[in-house]
Amino acid sequence: MKNYRVGFGFDVHKITKRRKNLVLGGAKIPCLFGLEAVSDGDVLLHAVSDALCGACLLGDIGDYFPPSKQYQGLDSKNIVKFILNRINKKFKIINIDIIIVADKPKLFTHKKKILSSLKEIFPTPNINLKVKSKEKLDILGGKNSISCFAVALVSKKK
Repeated sequence: MKNYRVGFGFDVHKITKRRKNLVLGGAKIPCLFGLEAVSDGDVLLHAVSDALCGACLLGDIGDYFPPSKQYQGLDSKNIVKFILNRINKKFKIINIDIIIVADKPKLFTHKKKILSSLKEIFPTPNINLKVKSKEKLDILGGKNSISCFAVALVSKKK
């Protein structure tokens, strides 16, 4: 069991109508709003990237991509590529488990699209995606936000 490591990631962003592009897991979701962030605001890729950083003892994505104008509008797939390049020589991704929490838009109908995108991005077929609502409660960033939790299991390469 010494060769296995687990990491946990979380991210949350506020909904904004200034952006007309919602991106989750690298998939564009038809929507009248986006997420407020320096990057494209992909809470899902941010949470998974942080989970991988945690499992591989690499800090968090803010260590590599601090909030600055330099990263304005950055495609979060570039964050993932950076993290994967740091871990690929030493670790293999075994499993990724994700929960997106949002009341709007209704994400259940977009699950397959998001999961398909994730399987193109990450070098493992073992990705599980769950979507939950906030039940109209003012939790996890408030009613006008989307948040995401992720857990990653990796093994150390020999």
